[in-house]
Amino acid sequence: MNETDDLFLRSDGDDDAFIAKLADVAAQYDMLAHGGRRLTCHLMLQSNRALRMLQTCDFCDAVRQKLDVYPFTQDELWCQTIVPDYESITLQSDKHVHVVVFGMGEVAEMVAIQQSHIAHFPNYVRNHSLRTRITMIDSEASLKYEDFINRYQHLFDNSYYRVVKPSEAKAVVKFHKPMYEGSREDFVDVEWEFVEAEFENADLREKLKLWANDKHQLLTVVLTANDRNQNQSRSLLLPQALYEQHIPVFVYGQNVFDSDAISPYIRMAKNVNYIYNLCYNENVENWTGQLRYAVEIDVEERERLWAKLPIVKRMSSIYNAMTIPVKMRSVGLNEEDWDKFYDLSPQDIELLAQVEHNRWCVEELILGFRPCTDAEQDEIAADVAAHKEAYKAHKVHYDLRAYNDLRPDKTGKSVTVYDLCLSSCLPLIAKEEMKEKGGEQ
Repeated sequence: MNETDDLFLRSDGDDDAFIAKLADVAAQYDMLAHGGRRLTCHLMLQSNRALRMLQTCDFCDAVRQKLDVYPFTQDELWCQTIVPDYESITLQSDKHVHVVVFGMGEVAEMVAIQQSHIAHFPNYVRNHSLRTRITMIDSEASLKYEDFINRYQHLFDNSYYRVVKPSEAKAVVKFHKPMYEGSREDFVDVEWEFVEAEFENADLREKLKLWANDKHQLLTVVLTANDRNQNQSRSLLLPQALYEQHIPVFVYGQNVFDSDAISPYIRMAKNVNYIYNLCYNENVENWTGQLRYAVEIDVEERERLWAKLPIVKRMSSIYNAMTIPVKMRSVGLNEEDWDKFYDLSPQDIELLAQVEHNRWCVEELILGFRPCTDAEQDEIAADVAAHKEAYKAHKVHYDLRAYNDLRPDKTGKSVTVYDLCLSSCLPLIAKEEMKEKGGEQ
């Protein structure tokens, strides 16, 4: 094994036993013989349940000390291919993204959560009605949606969603508003719709036609049934309007394993984490309003910081990295420009900081954090240093609020500084990715 080798491990079905064996792999790996390099290990699991567990927990210290582990399933890799080629959504755009998912099984849920992590756009900052909409369609939606929202209780407590039965005279059977609507500014830029209907339902098909022809939305359709032949057949039986409008349709069923597809996001995620730490540890105390915090990235320090990062925080940086192309396009920078270092205007940085905060809010709600109650807000505000971290340890986050309502942290600086710092460095992060990508060729 040379210095650049990665290790690929595939579970034979018993994921729990497979994960436990990583300790043996770590014990047998000699870091000194490989120049002190930790071994990158791609861990292919069979169970999405095991994957979700690892993405919210972590490996033991003996494993983390020697192995840089990236767990995945085939289903997750397929979900990561669903990155629609959205046209640039700028601050002034009047369009919103609409992802329609047929099915409410395990794969459909992964698609929906993945999209809620990455589909965040600047026009929501101007107009809060321009949320990303995720519609899930299933013949038993009114039964299945409750399990789904219970798994992500705090996300749905703070989101708009509705449950619809198209065949009934009263189509909307339930409409939910965020728990703090009217008393706090809206801060969740994703809304949900659960539709109980068969694929062949005439009312549903009419609605799909309307969505396809709606010039104010960017529609994507995803077919997720376990029967892969059925998905293929249904992809050919959608309303003609979807084909005429060139609506992207993603069909579950193709096995994909291509570590190169996710590797650029991992590299950019490492840069995201590096910049965040640079801001947090050095620049906040001496904030002078400068727009740029770094002109180069210390690769050794970047790797050291990444090695310390728990999986849940790594996933945060990876999801952040997956939004960078859309963010850059929204302020007029295309991929072919990323080998150059561009200055962003103060207005661009402020806008991108707000988009990043909105993305982060949804991520934290998915992870099980909730906003403070009014009483908890008052207690923390009275002594931020004493109470903010204590509440966060119990998954109550003082910063889960609208960007315009963010408060000072223990340094006395508004926590907007972190998003501003990170956003000002997006061109640097993209530039570094281009450099590393070029070095691989």
